[in-house]
Amino acid sequence: MRNSLIKNVFKPLFEGFALWRNSKNHTSLMELLRGRLIFFGICSILAFCCISYRIADIMFLGRDQKVSKKSYKEWKTIKKADILDRNGELLATSLATASCYAIPSAVIDIDNTADRLSKVLKFKSSEEIKKKLIDKNKHFVWILRHISPKLQEKILDIGLPGIKFQKDYKRVYIYGNLFSHVLGHTDIDGIGLSGLEKYFDELATKSKSLKKLVSSLDVRLQLILNEELNCAISKFNAEGGNAILMSVDGKILAMVSLPDFDPNNIKGSSLKWMFNKNTLGVFEQGSVLKILNVAIALDSGYAKVNSVFDASNPIRIGKFLIKDFKGKNRDLTLAEAFVFSSNIASARIAQSFGANVQKAYMKKFGMLDRTELEIFETAYPILPKHWGDTACMSISYGYGLAVTPLQLLAAVTSIVNGGIKIGPTLIRDKGPNTSERIRVVSEKTSAIVRDLMRAVVCFGTGKNASIDGVEIFGKTGTSYKISGKGYGADGNRKRIATFLGGFPKDNPKYMILISLDDPKPISETFGYAAAGWNAAPTAKNILNRITPILCDGYAPSADEERLMVAKFITK
Repeated sequence: MRNSLIKNVFKPLFEGFALWRNSKNHTSLMELLRGRLIFFGICSILAFCCISYRIADIMFLGRDQKVSKKSYKEWKTIKKADILDRNGELLATSLATASCYAIPSAVIDIDNTADRLSKVLKFKSSEEIKKKLIDKNKHFVWILRHISPKLQEKILDIGLPGIKFQKDYKRVYIYGNLFSHVLGHTDIDGIGLSGLEKYFDELATKSKSLKKLVSSLDVRLQLILNEELNCAISKFNAEGGNAILMSVDGKILAMVSLPDFDPNNIKGSSLKWMFNKNTLGVFEQGSVLKILNVAIALDSGYAKVNSVFDASNPIRIGKFLIKDFKGKNRDLTLAEAFVFSSNIASARIAQSFGANVQKAYMKKFGMLDRTELEIFETAYPILPKHWGDTACMSISYGYGLAVTPLQLLAAVTSIVNGGIKIGPTLIRDKGPNTSERIRVVSEKTSAIVRDLMRAVVCFGTGKNASIDGVEIFGKTGTSYKISGKGYGADGNRKRIATFLGGFPKDNPKYMILISLDDPKPISETFGYAAAGWNAAPTAKNILNRITPILCDGYAPSADEERLMVAKFITK
């Protein structure tokens, strides 16, 4: 630039001056210099005018075109598609709103602007707004997102330079807390952070034409599970609870975890409320795992329904003692061991096939791997460090292997649905992958396990889950929660009470799991806090309400069913 200035300005002047000294014709030289000076003067005036206009354009008109348009584009939100339940009911949608932003370089009086805005936006202080406007180098800052039309009108009436609005979209969850753990939530820009919302974003990046996401959920069933679970938590003074209703092909119709949170107001939610017990709660499941134990014994051929196992005395393993709660203190058949929920007999059954067979079947059932689901908040199971005889026996009655409720429900469903492994899903139209059809147990084993689970509801610890007109089959389980290095002292132990079952028995269509977190004994339960006294009756309340929806016109004879399952019980 310096060389160009010397060449174009000073050099002609020096040349002109030299000619003037050496020439006699001073008049022509003066005219030459005058013309060049006029030309440079005009150029300077034009440059000054351009600069002055640009300064006025930015400071007074607020049109920093290049930068502000770029900033606006960067912050522009896109309307996110709706999420529906399986019947087309709206669960989540995006509503058009207005968001207020500022161009600090266009704000004339920062103090006045901040003061007047704070009077309208009563929850934002003047100092807070000043901090946003103080940097004149910024060309786009948010003042407030998703404001109401009335508030927008008030700000427009003030007429402040540099304060503008843009069209925005706010994610709204129609049923508030009801589907919070399944749908998840988004950030202020509508980007999914958890649940189906996060999964939806991934789908949208792969398919630009995705207009909506139809889930497998059902508003009616979700509401029933939520209401009955809340009632049970209140009645038994539990710390929380969870429930899942699923079809036997893996479609999740309802999934509730309590406590829950409001995705419309995520700032007011604690991490405890946002914890999904169904997919993140990894714990030992207790006697419900005996379903898997008998399935392994029957399918592997190491035992039959009438095989006899010694349950007359507790089993001592090192410093631990395997014993029964109100045991029969005699030999039990496999059927009796299951219906009476004998820990001793379950350990004997597991000894018959051993740790290697047990581990191989658990792998087939999906108990050793993380359960795949459309939501990303799913946990890995906790496996025994050494899977030997001791672990084998403890796992047989529900300890030593910790999994999530969804993982357990998927495994049991794979056993009782005819023996075909299922993968749970939250998407209505997602079909099974027939190319990966995996058989986990035989159809014969599947039918016998259902009969045994039906016997539990008719004669065992699941009697309080029985309802008229529908063949409910199931199993209860009460496990102690780990506290520190153990399970806590007697009398202070915390429990997880679970009922897992399905219906109808001969042609199963639906599976259900209900768990209560540390339910307390009450007078109605005669001082007991086991699953048969709280989780089972909670299941009954739910089943009484959902079966009319799911089993239209179905009413089998309960008396005939009782006679059929009685053959498994030795009187």
